Amino acid sequence: VSKESFGGWLGKRIYAGNADDYYYLQGTVRGWSPIASASVLGQWQMKRLGVDRDEAGVAPWFQEEEEDDSEEEEENVQGSGAIEQVEAIKEGEQ
Repeated sequence: VSKESFGGWLGKRIYAGNADDYYYLQGTVRGWSPIASASVLGQWQMKRLGVDRDEAGVAPWFQEEEEDDSEEEEENVQGSGAIEQVEAIKEGEQ
């Protein structure tokens, strides 16, 4: 969706987003004016009204990502193995 003001003399705003979820939408506002270059002006979030909360579930922007946690745990495991190897090398040198 886009919005021009006064025939485009004061610039234009473009509201863009992804429709991944039936109950929640989110996106960005981009725009420009004759005296400012194109840039991201803000973000927006929308919730569908008239729907039961249990049916809609938790909004995507409030959900915690589990993938990041598992990657951090894998890095910690790999890092601890490297530390043990360094300590074993140091002990072998002494």
